[in-house]
Amino acid sequence: MSAMTKKFIMIINPMRRVLICLLLLFICPIVRAESFLGLEPLEPLSSVKQRFSASALTVEPAAWLKPNQYFAKMPHPEGGGTVFLLFEHDDEMRKKKLADLEKSVANLPSQAQGRSTKLLIRQYREKLSKSIDERLSLIRIRWLPDNPVRVSELITSYGKPDDRREGNAVYGPVFVWSKGLNAHLSDDKKQALMIEYWFTEDDLAVYFLRRDSAAR
Repeated sequence: MSAMTKKFIMIINPMRRVLICLLLLFICPIVRAESFLGLEPLEPLSSVKQRFSASALTVEPAAWLKPNQYFAKMPHPEGGGTVFLLFEHDDEMRKKKLADLEKSVANLPSQAQGRSTKLLIRQYREKLSKSIDERLSLIRIRWLPDNPVRVSELITSYGKPDDRREGNAVYGPVFVWSKGLNAHLSDDKKQALMIEYWFTEDDLAVYFLRRDSAAR
């Protein structure tokens, strides 16, 4: 799981959570409409394989990958280029937290162990016992279209970019939208050669609220 996601889980503003919850019925259609191919924040690799077929996904080697990451590509289901998906698991963090919890209750009789601690231990064990495809969560999407997308179309859909980064020896210019979109541009900044989607704090808030509601 990315550092931003971990930080979000830990410090999400309670008042903001309440406001998002109250507005959930109104914003859900918008979030779904703007999500690329309907892919959800932290969606498991197993779910993506089920929706798009496992045979469509192929592993994409990348020197920058971390040991807990998985990078795959698939053809755009509507024939519009190639989609790259970055997944990540947080096994090491879960193993450490599980070990700390088990150590904290190791010398206590069962009746003296807190209910919340028992619940956390069970949840960590259940998560770690799942298959790797269920533990890997989607954190970033890249779309390399066959035909470049006009920047004017992106501005019509998302408004003016919130940040404009000039190109360098490695990368061309990039426009950034804070709602979760990076467009890698041609030198004249009129066409997007690659579009990158990432999940915002609001996306993650909706995800965790839905998950918590479903668990009740």
